[in-house]
Amino acid sequence: MNTSQSAINSDKTGIVSAIICTIHCLVFPVFFMLQNFWKDSRYFSVPTWWEKLDFVFIVIGFLAVYSSTRHTSFKYIKYSLWFFWSVLAVAILFSSRLHWLSYPASMGLILTHFRNLKLMSKK
Repeated sequence: MNTSQSAINSDKTGIVSAIICTIHCLVFPVFFMLQNFWKDSRYFSVPTWWEKLDFVFIVIGFLAVYSSTRHTSFKYIKYSLWFFWSVLAVAILFSSRLHWLSYPASMGLILTHFRNLKLMSKK
């Protein structure tokens, strides 16, 4: 696989990962509300694997950002991708207080990957 194809694939992977991560983050509060709605939590609780899924997105996002930044020549794209990934990682690691940061970070990753795809296609 050539370099430009690899860069395009990593951007697509990053976009899909960030979109799924955003959906995951939007659905989690619904689980939380349902758990509080039913006072008897033995009937409903958020599965442990659902909570750990955040870390899967961090790893996939890291790999996509790493690959995209290796193949792009645009410095601001490199800085933007790493900035948004770092914000997302911090938001997930400190989710009890900073979970709200995951939304703008995911949107930033999606938009930056799209921008990189557009710039790479012009080359």
